[in-house]
Amino acid sequence: MIELSQYKRQLLNAKDRITIDLIKQGEEFIKEFDVNHGLLIDTVTIIYKYLKNIDRFPQNLFKFYIAAFYISERHPKAFPKHEKRENFCRKFGMKQSALEYSVKKIVSTLGFLTIFDDMNYPYYIDPKNDIGYKLMKNVVKKGTDKAIMDFLLNKNPVNSQILAEDLTSQVILKMSLFPEELFRQFFNLIFEMVEDQLQELYYNYIELQNKYFI
Repeated sequence: MIELSQYKRQLLNAKDRITIDLIKQGEEFIKEFDVNHGLLIDTVTIIYKYLKNIDRFPQNLFKFYIAAFYISERHPKAFPKHEKRENFCRKFGMKQSALEYSVKKIVSTLGFLTIFDDMNYPYYIDPKNDIGYKLMKNVVKKGTDKAIMDFLLNKNPVNSQILAEDLTSQVILKMSLFPEELFRQFFNLIFEMVEDQLQELYYNYIELQNKYFI
């Protein structure tokens, strides 16, 4: 049993070393192109997380480095980012289908959110690590908690659409966490959060009521 545990640790350590070596190669690869090298850290971070979450490394890993760079340069704060995929791919000599495949794999594996602006260009958010998104979630939770308490204590009905609009205005217009031009897109995200939280709070309230008052 001890030998098996040691063997597993050795395998994990070997994978970590290989991962780091591959990341360094990818960093040097991206540096060869005339692109924003200020995004290298974000790109490397995405690739590192992706490689840690898959069992087998892709055969053509450089395609995934390019996809990670594409994702990193398309954060909502980069709006407007209206470069066509075909133009982006041309800079790297990459097929558009390969980019789309690699982006889809990374986004689905890491659980990134994808939103589209009014011209249908994509933007990506890492909900687990994006500071702006975490602040937004905190604002939504506090606002929803306050609304449900007001309902329970004062019988004021909660309109999830009006509440979501108010919270979106706070996040976008007052706190400037994301661009105003993406107000509608973030309203949709916040409205979904509000609906989910109201439902959860309501069921918790019913459960408590049934337990202690009926």
